[in-house]
Parts: sequence; C-alpha cells; structure tokens
Amino acid sequence: MNKLKAFPQLVIVMGVIFAIMGVVITIGGGYITWFVGDQLAAQNIVTPDDASIPNAQVNSIPTALSMAAIIGQHADARSGGLSYAEMGRFAVADGNPAGTSNRDEALLNEAGNPVANSARDTQLTAAGLITSLSLSAMALGASYGAIALGIAFTILGIVVTGLGYALLGLVDPQVAERFGLSPIAVPA
Repeated sequence: MNKLKAFPQLVIVMGVIFAIMGVVITIGGGYITWFVGDQLAAQNIVTPDDASIPNAQVNSIPTALSMAAIIGQHADARSGGLSYAEMGRFAVADGNPAGTSNRDEALLNEAGNPVANSARDTQLTAAGLITSLSLSAMALGASYGAIALGIAFTILGIVVTGLGYALLGLVDPQVAERFGLSPIAVPA
C-alpha cells in the first residue's frame, strides 16, 4: 500500500513546489514593475508637447517609448539625420553637422584648438537616453510577463496538488473519506 501512496505524494509535493515558485515569480515581477516605474518617475521626465503622448510623466512603457522616440526625432533634426558614427569629432566653419575628424579642417577656438562637434555630442547623449528609456520599457514588459508566468505557475501548482490528492484518495481510505471518495480495491 505504501508504494501506491508514493506517486500521489510526489505529485502533491511537485504541485506545492510549482505553487511556491509561482508566488515567488509573481512577487519578483511585481517588485521589478514597482522598482523600474519608481526609478522612471523619480527622474521627473515629462514628455514634450510634440511627443506622441504629450505632457505626460514618463513612468510606463508607452510614455518611455514616446519620450525615446521624440528624443530621437529632436536629435535627428539637430544632426541633419546623421548618426553619431556618421559625424566628425570637430565642428566646421560652415556649421555643417557632419563636421570633420580632420584637425586641419576643423573650426578653431580662441586658443587655436579644434571645437567639438556639438551635433555629434547631442547624438551621443540622445543615443544613451533612448537606450535607457527603451531598456526601462523592456524591463517593465518583462516584469509583466513574469507576473503572468508566476500566476500561471501558481494555478498549475494548485491543480497538480489537487490531482495528487485525488490520486491519493484513490489508494488511501482515510483521504478518500475526507473528500467523499471510495478508494479503489487493492488486490491482496
């Protein structure tokens, strides 16, 4: 009889483990959601009037992606659509955002040193901000997925535990009696 009880008991243990894992994953996903949202909100970023979601505090996936998109648009306007890698390190006299990496062609300051290409610096800053905002949006999305997965694991654990008890009720008269079942007859 004890050998017959081993499998249902193993099923019950596995169900409990699934349920516990589900609760832990759900709590972890909830914490990440709170943490990333809190970090975004702490920056007090508000989308500008020309963003796809205007005048909104950046604290969610849609607002983070809206802010990233408008930063990219503003940086492209400043650089003439050139990326950071397409621009030279130094400014040129005619103000072309492409600039130059040749010191001899560069605009010089009063001390005779080449002037940095500010459009290129803007693109570098924009790339960092866009990446940060996009990663925040991705982290929030992953945390929502973790919450959903955790809930699914919890439900699965409850169902598997219930199946384990049902199997145990088929072989153990005391368990069967608690659930109003009749155990199967075990040959002697």
